[in-house]
Formats: sequence, C-alpha cells, structure tokens
Amino acid sequence: MSAIASKGRIAKFDNLKGLAILLVVLGHLTFFRSFWVMSLTRNFVFLIHLPLFFFVAGYFSKIGPDEPVKAFKRLFIPYIIFCLLWEIFTIYYLGENPTKILFINPGYTLWFLMSLFFMKMALPIMDRFRYPLLISIIGALLIGFVDCNILGISRTFIFMPIFLLGFYYKEYKQKITDKFPLVENNAFAIAIALLSLLISIIIALTMPFDTIIMKYPYGNAVVMDILVRGMIIFISTMNVLVLTRFMPDKELIITQFGIYSLTVYLLHPYAITISKVLAEPYLKYHQKLLVAFVYLGSFAIVYVLSREVVSRALNGFLNLIYKILCIE
Repeated sequence: MSAIASKGRIAKFDNLKGLAILLVVLGHLTFFRSFWVMSLTRNFVFLIHLPLFFFVAGYFSKIGPDEPVKAFKRLFIPYIIFCLLWEIFTIYYLGENPTKILFINPGYTLWFLMSLFFMKMALPIMDRFRYPLLISIIGALLIGFVDCNILGISRTFIFMPIFLLGFYYKEYKQKITDKFPLVENNAFAIAIALLSLLISIIIALTMPFDTIIMKYPYGNAVVMDILVRGMIIFISTMNVLVLTRFMPDKELIITQFGIYSLTVYLLHPYAITISKVLAEPYLKYHQKLLVAFVYLGSFAIVYVLSREVVSRALNGFLNLIYKILCIE
C-alpha cells in the first residue's frame, strides 16, 4: 500500500501541508533576487505557509504522558542533528565562518522545529487556562516589546494562537456553527475567502517583509506596530481557515508533498542553496528566466524531496542516530 493510501490519514490535512511546504520552498527561493515580482511573491506566501503548518501541527497535537518524549525525539533531536549538518555544509560548501553560538541561533529554517517543540511542551499548560487562545494572542502582541530571536522564541509566541486554534479547531468550529449557522453557507464562505485574498494582496503590496514575518521587536511607533501585528495575525488566521474550508478531502498532486513535508522541510535548504549557486551565472541578468526558475524550481525541489525513497533514507539516518543515542 502506498503512503498516500495509508490507513488513518486525512487527505485534507495532507493537502494543506503539501500546499504549505510548496509555498515554503517558493518563499525561500524568492530570496535569490529582490525585485517586485519576487518581493510580492515572498510577502504573500509568508502570510500563508507558516500559519498553515502551525495550524495543522496543532490539529494533530495531543496531551498525554508520552507526548513530551515524542516531541523530544521528533523535533529536538532532529534540530540538533540538522544544526550540525547545516554548520558543516556552510563551512565546507559555502566557505562561511563557523557559527559562534551553535544551536542557540538556528540554522536556515530550523527555528521552526524549536518553535514547534516549545509549543508542544507548553500545550498542557495552556490547556489549563479558561481562555488559552486569548492568552496566546496577548502573548503574541507582548513579545514585540522584546528582542528575542534566539531559538525561534519570538515566533513561538507569535504563532501560538494559530497552533492553539488548530488544537481546538473541532471544538471551536462546533460552537461557532451552532451559534452562527451562516458560516457554513457557501456564498458567505466565498465572500470571506475573496476578502481575505484581497487584504492579503494589499498587505503584500504595501508592507515591508520585515513587518510581515513579525520576527523583530516593535519600533518607535509602538501602538501602530501592535495594530499592524494584530492585523497580520488575524489575516493569516483567516487565510488558514479559508484554505481549510475549501481544501478538497481527496488525493491531489500535493497530497504526497504533505505526507513527506517534514523530509522536504529538513532537506530543502540544501537543494535551494545548491540550486542558487549553480543557476547564479545564468540567471543574474534575466528576470523572466529567474521568475520561471523560482516557480518551476520550487515545484521540482518539493517533488523530488517528497519521494518515498528520500523519506526512507532520511528516516534510516535518523533512526541510526537514535540507536547510537539509545533513544527508543
């Protein structure tokens, strides 16, 4: 039986992850060059891909005595391993200097693993509060007063509301539809989707990337910065809910991307970096070719890295490390 047909999988959520990982790679490839098409693409996809990942991660998260151990094995240990691998790669392939504080400042994209690890550790605590989602929103806005980029801590706070929304999604959805049946109406859902798309495009066109990623602390205009951050979190959440509403619950071409999304996430930085180095001499002065390379290259990278053989090889490598470390 193929991985796609594995028992117990939900195609809708594999599709959501598949779309998210495709957008992750696309967003990272846009850093190849900065001109308006790349900037617009980058700004737009960053309003979708990470919120989607954290939402789906929250949806499938559980609270139980075994969960911390699972998170340690599936997230923390890979974080340590791939921090080391990225360090070796950047030193010997890119010729960069060694990182002064290894593991504290995550390598390319690896902050996501630590953020998700922290969220899973915090979930039992948050679940004890009466209004965990409200508390997480307050935390997401307050973290802007602190410059705390190490270990992905700032974005752990920022994306915690969306993670918790995924965790409580079934419960919240039932309560909301009971009180407001209109939300299940197709015409209403389409109107919300179009409005969400329009606002996302306006944000992507008008706001700087550093504001959209919500990574850095507030500037001098604190009140405005808080309002902007709140708006970005809100529209990111709306994008997630719209995509969840309309994503088909059947196998698509992106389904396998989602099944092996973690493999793609861990390996795509190497594929992107090598692709950029190889393509640089040919695409430096050709914007149209560059745009084609970024869009088609993103799909090609995800397609190759989401093959089952690649995932088996990666899992075999990780299992060997677990065996050496005596981790069951």
